[in-house]
Amino acid sequence: MPKVVTFDGEARSGKGTIVQYTKDYLRDELGYRVMLVDRGQTFRTLVVATTKAGVDLDNPDEIDDFLGDEKNIASCTQSVKDVYRMEKAAREALLYTNKVGEDSAKVGSRPASQVFVANLTKKWLSDARKEGFEVVLIDGRALVAIASEMHDDGLCDFKMGLYFRCDAEVGARRTLGYATTKYEDLSLGQKNEVDELIAQIGQRNQRDFDREVERLTPPTGAAVWHLPSSPPKATGGLRPMVIVDTSASMTKLEMSRPVAELVGQSLA
Repeated sequence: MPKVVTFDGEARSGKGTIVQYTKDYLRDELGYRVMLVDRGQTFRTLVVATTKAGVDLDNPDEIDDFLGDEKNIASCTQSVKDVYRMEKAAREALLYTNKVGEDSAKVGSRPASQVFVANLTKKWLSDARKEGFEVVLIDGRALVAIASEMHDDGLCDFKMGLYFRCDAEVGARRTLGYATTKYEDLSLGQKNEVDELIAQIGQRNQRDFDREVERLTPPTGAAVWHLPSSPPKATGGLRPMVIVDTSASMTKLEMSRPVAELVGQSLA
């Protein structure tokens, strides 16, 4: 069975950057065959598909009706495949806008969308096993439950859960390219950009914390790791769980390399 590590956590916490680096590290330096499953990207693809179909995303019933139709499910599945085949620049231009990010929370809160993405995730794990992938990294939110379910169903060996968090101001400055500049040293226009993104981060996280389906929850009792310090001993029940705090000022390499090495150790 493929070994699974989940990359869970809050908006603008550096999770996407770190999981991509970890994939490359495991493949290029440790020699694993690695698959990356980006559940957040799948929800964003659902936003594009439902919007294209004229669904009012402020009307939960319309979202449920759309995703309750088998023809629409088949169409959305094809859309996910098409997006994964796109060039990176085109994919990011399509999916990673503020509007799509806001709307993904609306779609992601609906049970039908959770079922759709959960079923796709299980299919990807089944495919990974058939195709000989040794490790599957899953990037998204509220992943412990789905990974544990797949482990119990014999689809994978769930090895470790990582939960990422970051101070909203640091996350906003890092996203906007101001990571090396203190907030007080920014221009007025730059401060306004940062303030606007801080508000968006807070709103997104609050929706994820409050939603009824697959609510975002930090792992209880998990060790907290403040990067770039040395990692603490991971804690948890059946498998290690670590809360990774990326709030310190550091480069992408300083943020990503220690996490990739910890994951590599957990797989050994």
